[in-house]
Amino acid sequence: MSKKVSLKQFLMKTGRHQNSSECIVEIRNGKITINNKIIDNPNYFFNPKKSIIKYNNEKLKKISNIYFIMNKPAGYLSQKSTGEKTIYDLFENLDISKESKNSLYAVGRLDKYTEGLLLITNDGELSNLIMSPENMIIKKYYALLEKSADINKIKLLEKGMEIEIDRGKYKTKPCKVKIVGEKEIYISISEGKKRQIRKMFEKIDNKVVYLKRVSIGGLQLGKLAVGEIKAISRDDIYGKLNTQ
Repeated sequence: MSKKVSLKQFLMKTGRHQNSSECIVEIRNGKITINNKIIDNPNYFFNPKKSIIKYNNEKLKKISNIYFIMNKPAGYLSQKSTGEKTIYDLFENLDISKESKNSLYAVGRLDKYTEGLLLITNDGELSNLIMSPENMIIKKYYALLEKSADINKIKLLEKGMEIEIDRGKYKTKPCKVKIVGEKEIYISISEGKKRQIRKMFEKIDNKVVYLKRVSIGGLQLGKLAVGEIKAISRDDIYGKLNTQ
């Protein structure tokens, strides 16, 4: 962690708070000092290796990087929430500290109703590697459709199409689709916009009724049971991400 990070990012990595909103409140309230100077700007950038960070005069340090893969069940949110079931509820039986659990977040979230491979870590560099479009990390999904897969419409989908996202219209990048049954396909994309695959099929007059992510780069879901969580090493992840 030799590069500069924002104070909000650093505080999240200490595991002292459950979400970034809590971190921002503490910072705004003047609870955090860097080299004995109160910093109340959550987006203040600094080098943690050359600084002493304290919370209420207690020295803070980041949690060591940890990595997990999960076969996410349907019905669970990938983001932290107090009102609904989340993937973090499934960590209750794992032998990790509260601080370690608080520092975790999902890389490449899956929507509430999508199952499959989810990578959960506190390693910001890994998150940037996977989510950065120029790295072209391929995410592969299995989908069951409402209607039969129309090869001509699938070809249009593969070329890229315009879909609606939160901030307006978005042109998807070319993707690959393999038809494996009348209503079953595998689709491989290099992006990860919110509900992207579901919106792509809606655009060609079809609907995804079941969706499961089976791989991220060369990292495979394999035989991981639904709801199961597995600790994995940094080398295992980084070694497989650039293979397809």
